[in-house]
Amino acid sequence: MATCWAKCLGNCSTKGSREHIVSKALFLGDSIQVQGFAWCKEKPKAVGLASLTAKILCEYHNNSLSPVDVAGAQAFDALRKIRTLENTRDKLKPQIWNIKRFTLQGAPLERWFLKTLINLSFGSAYPIGRRSVEPGEPSCDLVETALGLRQFEGKAGLYSVVRTGMSCNSTDRVGFTPLIKDLHHIEGGIFIFRGLMFLLSLEPDGPPQPLTGIHFDGEHIGDCQLNFHNRVINVKNRKYLSQVLTTVWD
Repeated sequence: MATCWAKCLGNCSTKGSREHIVSKALFLGDSIQVQGFAWCKEKPKAVGLASLTAKILCEYHNNSLSPVDVAGAQAFDALRKIRTLENTRDKLKPQIWNIKRFTLQGAPLERWFLKTLINLSFGSAYPIGRRSVEPGEPSCDLVETALGLRQFEGKAGLYSVVRTGMSCNSTDRVGFTPLIKDLHHIEGGIFIFRGLMFLLSLEPDGPPQPLTGIHFDGEHIGDCQLNFHNRVINVKNRKYLSQVLTTVWD
C-alpha cells in the first residue's frame, strides 16, 4: 500500500502520489521563499517547487484534497492582487477610491492550512494532534477534518495574528513553524501566508496561552492579537479605503 497520512480512513488506493508539500497552485514562478523549516529557521531560502514534493498521500486522497488546494490558491491570488493594486495606487494622487472587494470561503481555506501543517509535519518526531499516538502521524479526527468529513472542535481552527504597526511583506512566500506541546505532540502551527501571519490551533481549547517566548518572522507572538475566524480586512491607501477582503465562515 502507498504511504498515506490519511490511511486511518481505510480507503486508500494502492497507487502513491507525489504531493506538493506546499500547493504549487499558489505560485506563479518556479521557486518560492520559505522559512521556518528545520533547514531554514533563521532566514528565508529560495526553493524550487519541484523539490518540495514527497510521496505522503495515496492518489485517491490526494485527488480528494484538490478543492482544498484550489481554496489556498484563490486566497493567495487575492492577496497578490491586493498588493498589485496597492502598488499602482501608491503612485497616484490620494483620492476616494473605487473600492475593490474580494471574497474568500473560510472553511476550505482553513482546511488548506490543516492539510499543509500535516504535510510539513508528517514523519517528524512528534505526533500531530493530542489524540495521535504515533510520531509524525496525524490523529484520525484531524485527517477527517482535512478531508471535510468533520469540523474543527471548539476553539480549534484558524486565527489571524495581528499587531498595530506589523509589517506585511506581501510576496510569494510561505513560512511555517510548528507549536509543540510539552515536547509531546504538535498542537498547532504558525504560518506566513503571502505576508499575513496565521495561527492554526489543533486544540479544542484554542491556542496555547500565553504565547510568550514564541518568535517567528521577526515577531514576538506574545505581543500580537489573535483573531479567530477573522471576517474582514480593510486596506487603506493613505487615508481612503481602497480594498476589502471578506472571509465567509458558515
